[in-house]
Amino acid sequence: MPKIRPPRETWFKIIRPIVWKRDGGVCCNCGVQLLLYECHIDHIISGVKGSNKLQNLRTLCKKCHVLRLDHNHRGMIQAAIKNELIPPNWRNMVWDEDKE
Repeated sequence: MPKIRPPRETWFKIIRPIVWKRDGGVCCNCGVQLLLYECHIDHIISGVKGSNKLQNLRTLCKKCHVLRLDHNHRGMIQAAIKNELIPPNWRNMVWDEDKE
């Protein structure tokens, strides 16, 4: 996530709904239909080089968010395995939009 975070209320009540609606309520990677409360809003460019501008945000399902090739997402892997969202051999499922 970028260095400067918007206030939590702004993120959840304004930014998330705008991005979700713009993306048609579907995961931008796999196309699965998502409800607003279950979607993940992903920073296309993350970390200190990223921003919270709408053009840098996209809707992903939880599984695609966890499996996106981004070192900033590594903390989500263990919980996803434990919760059986992804299998222990998850490495072959990782995706990178630059490679597809």
